[in-house]
Amino acid sequence: MLLEVIKIANKAPISINKNATVRDAAKKMRENNISSLIVEGDSHELIGILTERDITRAVGNKDIDKPVEAYTTKQVKGIIEDTPIEDALLIMIENGIRHLPIMDKKSGRIKGIVSIRDLVNSLLDQHYLQYGKNASEVKGSGYVCPVCGSEIDEYGYCNCGTGSG
Repeated sequence: MLLEVIKIANKAPISINKNATVRDAAKKMRENNISSLIVEGDSHELIGILTERDITRAVGNKDIDKPVEAYTTKQVKGIIEDTPIEDALLIMIENGIRHLPIMDKKSGRIKGIVSIRDLVNSLLDQHYLQYGKNASEVKGSGYVCPVCGSEIDEYGYCNCGTGSG
């Protein structure tokens, strides 16, 4: 079974207007604990993506009061919502990128954004893949799986996947 990126994506990507300053973008990223922003034009059309790397470049150039459009990556690679997780990861690796906007098949509008961290977490942590939470964020149930001896979590999951509460 191939799992689709839309299942693990941030479905409410945060955007910023192309005329906002790099300083504003950095503040918005910090406030939302994110590492990229969708850059939009005045009519909310997609202009590109701004990442932490772009912010670092602007800071290095002492350009924090310039519009984000000056540092925006404009040729954005995107994927459609039913792209398998493994394919999205391969696209990122091949292109040296860490964020992919997810586009709606029919409308072409941005439906979400996925980061390389989201993809890796989903491949390594079953809880993240199934419930959108890291294993450390999931509450235990107090019950122990008779097969693997691990505590069964609030979703009925244990280390071997056979436990039930």
